Amino acid sequence: MTRYFSALVLALLTATAFVVPAQAHAELKSSNPASGATLDAPPKTVELVFSESISLPDGDAITITGADGTKVPVTQANAVDSTITATIDASAAKSGVHTVDWAAKSADGDTVTGKFTFTMTVAAQTSSSAAAPTTTTTSAATSTAPPAAAAEESGGVPIWVWLLVALVVVVGVILLVRRRKPAETP
Repeated sequence: MTRYFSALVLALLTATAFVVPAQAHAELKSSNPASGATLDAPPKTVELVFSESISLPDGDAITITGADGTKVPVTQANAVDSTITATIDASAAKSGVHTVDWAAKSADGDTVTGKFTFTMTVAAQTSSSAAAPTTTTTSAATSTAPPAAAAEESGGVPIWVWLLVALVVVVGVILLVRRRKPAETP
């Protein structure tokens, strides 16, 4: 019985050793506009930079919702290496908190998602009005996400955690069964 138990534990440990490295997912490293940023003018693009190469998901890569619940139109989403860039209709943005929901496909094929917010203090101007000064737009475009912003994004619990829990349960059941078995007499 000890040989079977040892073989089972060794097999499970070997299986988890090969699975753990393959389950890494892309994580959002920075964004433009940055998470929690306050902008004086609406951004013309949204840029997301990830920890590894990504591709566009099957659905929308970026969705922006204003404080009043209206969607800001997002067009021309592109993924190049570890960056997703999308053009937005800045004239549709209004003052207030905007939520950016994002999705990206990791190199392993799994889709990771997350969200962050930024605030605009001035509503977008229509095309007949004077445009906002470019220096304001430029200063907003150079911001990066603070390290705490990555905590909001999560692709779920990694598979290796579930495998580790399963391993602990299996070992616990085997030990419990062995302990309850009466000793064999020769």
